[in-house]
Amino acid sequence: MTRIADHSPVLGTVVQTRIDADDTVAGQAESAILAEFERLDAVFSTYRSDSELSEWSHGGGPCSPELTAVLAAAEYWWQESHGAFHPAVGHLRAHWLLAADSDGPPPRLPASLEPAPLPFRVVAGDVVQVSDCSGVDLNAIAKGYIVDRAAAVGRSLPGVAAVVVNAGGDLLHSGTGSVEVGIEDPFRPYDNLPARWRVRIANEALATSGLARRGFRVADAWYGHVIDPRTGWPVEHTASVSVRAPRAMDADALATICGVLPPREALDFLSGRDGCAALIVDAEGAVHDSPTWFS
Repeated sequence: MTRIADHSPVLGTVVQTRIDADDTVAGQAESAILAEFERLDAVFSTYRSDSELSEWSHGGGPCSPELTAVLAAAEYWWQESHGAFHPAVGHLRAHWLLAADSDGPPPRLPASLEPAPLPFRVVAGDVVQVSDCSGVDLNAIAKGYIVDRAAAVGRSLPGVAAVVVNAGGDLLHSGTGSVEVGIEDPFRPYDNLPARWRVRIANEALATSGLARRGFRVADAWYGHVIDPRTGWPVEHTASVSVRAPRAMDADALATICGVLPPREALDFLSGRDGCAALIVDAEGAVHDSPTWFS
């Protein structure tokens, strides 16, 4: 049988679980998944001053294996994307939030806020802070990692045939069968319309990022929440990005990268990466997709 449940709030969003198992085992898997979310929230939360990430980013002690793994992945995608992905945009985001709260003009960004260098390095499994890490938030990659880990914990229980974990747009299917996922029209996000596109996911992840629901309203203008770390300004050329990848952590990071890069550059960036594909809607409504998107 299949057990589907919504859990809120988890990581500040709604987490949906779908577990294929008998009712008793499904309940155990559900509890294990939620416990893993809670455990890793204590590692990665940027809203808790006592989280491991918060303490480390302000000069705390050594990193756990979980935090080290995500920092290493963040460094990898920063290098691969030549800075289009940056795990230390917290100061830039705070600057835009301040402008939105003050109802003033768009911010003039001082050079000191541009987070071009990476403030840490992962060397032989050890994390080294090389400059101020207080702007490291990992928001563009940590949720995907947590989805990966939570799904693995649920799937590991004997008798569980398949698990789907969906945390606010970061989704992973693991096990037998597949799941069909709908993607909404980014220009009509509040109209309760049927999904504009549908894609089938099997033992892989899907991450979707849109500009319609999250962002900054500054001086009567709306700016999306995805900030280009290379300029400090929110992206305006893309309305929505959905990325398929083998892991939710990679899909999460790639959705950010593909939102920062112009659509054709984004598809070129994905080309040749095993198991990765994207569906991108630009600001004019044109649709761009990888050749393998619907395969």
